[in-house]
Amino acid sequence: MSLASERAAIRAGVTNSRTSSGAAERRATGQRIVAERRGESVVEDLNRLQRPARTVRTLRSVPAVGGVPALRGRGSYVAPPPATGGGGIASPLTETNYALREFHDSRYFTTVDGIFVWQIDPPKKFVMEDANGATVEQIFAEPA
Repeated sequence: MSLASERAAIRAGVTNSRTSSGAAERRATGQRIVAERRGESVVEDLNRLQRPARTVRTLRSVPAVGGVPALRGRGSYVAPPPATGGGGIASPLTETNYALREFHDSRYFTTVDGIFVWQIDPPKKFVMEDANGATVEQIFAEPA
């Protein structure tokens, strides 16, 4: 007989011995351990001794709601502050005088090779007039 056939015979013998009684016994033991861990048998045993009485809870009573008697109200009236000015700028905005423009200090940008230089004058303030004739000033922050 070869080694492989001996091993196959041993495996078959062990499998037959376990399947006859061991598998069902192990399964039952596992289920018993789980039941003990959950405490199912303890609860059943205590309930067999004495069933807990059910408590009946009732809703609290709410007083009946009826009509509310009429009362005279009181209060101090505070008048809102008077309006100061209009409700904003009426468009369109029109620049009437270019000479009223103001600019921040000039900025110079040079190309990497130094051949070209651009001068940029960032705007500081524009003075315009709205459709109602009111003066509107737009003030700009100095660029970083």
